[in-house]
Amino acid sequence: MKKLLATLIATMVVLPMAQTAQAQGDYPSRPIRITVPYTPGGPTDAVARVVGKGLSVELGQPVIVDNKPGASATIGTAYVVNQPADGYNLVLVAAQFVTNTATGIQQPYEPLRDLAPVVNLTWMPILVAANPKMPAKDLPSLIAWIRNQSQPVLYSSPGAGTLTQLWGELLAQRYHLKLEHVPYKGSAGAAQAVMAGDVPLMFDVAGITTTMIREGKLTGIVTPGTERAPGLPNLPTARESGVKDLDAASFLGLMAPAKTPPEVIAKINAAANRVLKSKEVIDAVNGLGMNPAGGSAEDFGKMLSSEMQRWTAVAKTAGVKAEQ
Repeated sequence: MKKLLATLIATMVVLPMAQTAQAQGDYPSRPIRITVPYTPGGPTDAVARVVGKGLSVELGQPVIVDNKPGASATIGTAYVVNQPADGYNLVLVAAQFVTNTATGIQQPYEPLRDLAPVVNLTWMPILVAANPKMPAKDLPSLIAWIRNQSQPVLYSSPGAGTLTQLWGELLAQRYHLKLEHVPYKGSAGAAQAVMAGDVPLMFDVAGITTTMIREGKLTGIVTPGTERAPGLPNLPTARESGVKDLDAASFLGLMAPAKTPPEVIAKINAAANRVLKSKEVIDAVNGLGMNPAGGSAEDFGKMLSSEMQRWTAVAKTAGVKAEQ
C-alpha cells in the first residue's frame, strides 16, 4: 500500500512537470499577441507590425498586434504584466518605460520586477537640430556658443519628461551650461517653434525632424547615438564630433510577464534576432529613421537597468517631473 501511495505521489509531481516541459517544447502552439501601449499609425506601432510579421514566419504562428494606449503607456504595459507568463503575451516598450520611473510617473507595476526582457529591437537616434540661422554647426561649437550667451538658451522637445528633455539636462549638467526646456505636445510643434525662431534649438528623436533637416528647414547639429541616423548620413555622432560622454538613444524592445520560462524567452529572442537581420526588416526599420538592434535578453535587461539608473539620476539632479 505504501509503495502504491508513493508511486501515485511521484506521478502527481512528475506529470505536471512533464506537461509543462512538453508545453514549452511545443511553443508556440497558438497565436502570440504583442501589445503596443501607443496609438496605431506611429513608428512604434509600425515596428511592432513589421517585426510581428517576421516573427509569425519564424515561429509558425500568427502574431497579433493590439494597441492599448493611454496613461503614459502604463495601461497597455499593465495589461501584459497581468497576463499568464507563458510567452503568448508580449509588450513593446520604448524609452518611456525608463523615463516613467526616472521622472516619477505612477505605475501600477514594478517595471524591472514584473516584466522580463526578451529582446531589444531598434535604436531610435536622438537628433539635435537648430534654426538655420544658428552660427554653430557642430556640437563643440554649439557648446561654446551656449556658454557665450548671457541668458539661458531655450530648447524645445516633444514633451516634458521625455528622453530628449533628459538628454538636454545631461548636456547642461556635463558641460555646466544654462539651458531652459520648452516642452511641446509632439515633434511637429517643437520643430515649428525652431523654424519660426521662437527657440533656437530642439532635441528630438528621428521622425519629422529628420524630414525637416533633409529639406533644409532645420540644421542638423549632431546625433548623440553611437551610430549615424538613417536618412541623415552626413550628420555626425557626438563621438565623431569629439564628445564622448553624451551617448544616448531611444529604443524599442519586447518584454514578457515575469516568470515567463527562460526557454520560451530564448526562442522568441532567437527568432527576433533572425528577423532583424532580414533585408526587408532592415529596410523598413531604416525607413522609419531607426537602426536594428538585437542581442540577448540578458543584454537588454542590463541596458534597461543601466538606463533607468542613469536617467533617474539626471532627472533628480535637474528636478524634472513628467506630466501623467
